Amino acid sequence: MVDSKIFTLYNKVEWNEYLNKLPLDKQDVYFTPEYYSLYEKHGDGEANCFIFEKEGDIVLYPFLKNSINRLGYSLDDEYYDIQGAYGYNGMLSSTDDTSFLKDFWHTFNQFCKDNNIVAEFTRFHPILKNHSLGDWHYDIIFDRETVALDLTQDYESIWKNEYSSKNRNMIRKAQKDGSRIEIISNPDSSQIDTFIEIYNHSMKLVKADEYYYFKKDFFFNTFSLLKTNVFLFNVFNSNDDVVCSSIFFHYGKFFHYHLSGRSELANNTVNNYLLDEAVKYAKEIGAEIFHFGGGISSDADDKLLKFKTNFSKTRLPFYIGKKIHNQYVYDVIVRQWEENNSEMRLKYRSYLLKYRY
Repeated sequence: MVDSKIFTLYNKVEWNEYLNKLPLDKQDVYFTPEYYSLYEKHGDGEANCFIFEKEGDIVLYPFLKNSINRLGYSLDDEYYDIQGAYGYNGMLSSTDDTSFLKDFWHTFNQFCKDNNIVAEFTRFHPILKNHSLGDWHYDIIFDRETVALDLTQDYESIWKNEYSSKNRNMIRKAQKDGSRIEIISNPDSSQIDTFIEIYNHSMKLVKADEYYYFKKDFFFNTFSLLKTNVFLFNVFNSNDDVVCSSIFFHYGKFFHYHLSGRSELANNTVNNYLLDEAVKYAKEIGAEIFHFGGGISSDADDKLLKFKTNFSKTRLPFYIGKKIHNQYVYDVIVRQWEENNSEMRLKYRSYLLKYRY
């Protein structure tokens, strides 16, 4: 028996039920309806989850659906594009059987055709390696490396064999200087406000793109929607000032470094201390892999990537996937965009959804 269906956030219970049918090592927070609710509320699109079932196996594929016409393009019908929520996304499957996956992609492509989906963009999950499920569907592109740590090692082995000597020295210095950690599972409004202030300060320093200046409600929704899967870590200096504040996710076997910032009072040891404490905590609550993420660019010498490699020797590739479902309409949209945005053609030339900029 073959069955397919589409869920929205009105089907949160069913969405989670299907996610929980997958093996635990194939689940993560980025595929939950709660996570997609966060980004629908943020205005990033309508949260959908495509489900495919055949003979006891399933594929679960969440994405955000957006109208293209609302951007002001002149088109002959209503058209859409789809992409995953910020972070890691793509499809999850209970099996990597080629025949099953081909049946899924055939069904999904028909869904896209029937629903006027023009283009599809995916940021695959480095730990789950789900890019391998779409080899014949997407144009798959290596984007950058990310850093992961095996938490099944004892902490002494991690300290001795994974951490760099410079990292160990920075952690010792932070401890000597009187740094202390506070781990909060349900922060109050003042604690979230402090995080926002510190996070925005850091975004200004690195001249981050406008998208990363999330609205205040976004941060409050992060904690109210994700509940037991999200933690706020604060580092205090010897004067009891919060000098570093970070959001981490935990789901099943995985612990993720998400968003972070440092205040103007921070010294250069606080991030090392913070992440060391996060490693200890992740082990304590039973996580098996700590994913630090990558750098802010695809440059192999990216400073943030190099900082993260101080905590682990393991690097995982991060891939993106591009798919054009309707080449003719896509070309019409891009031509209109280029006519009105000639100054941006070069900057966004490699972006699949360039017409959204």
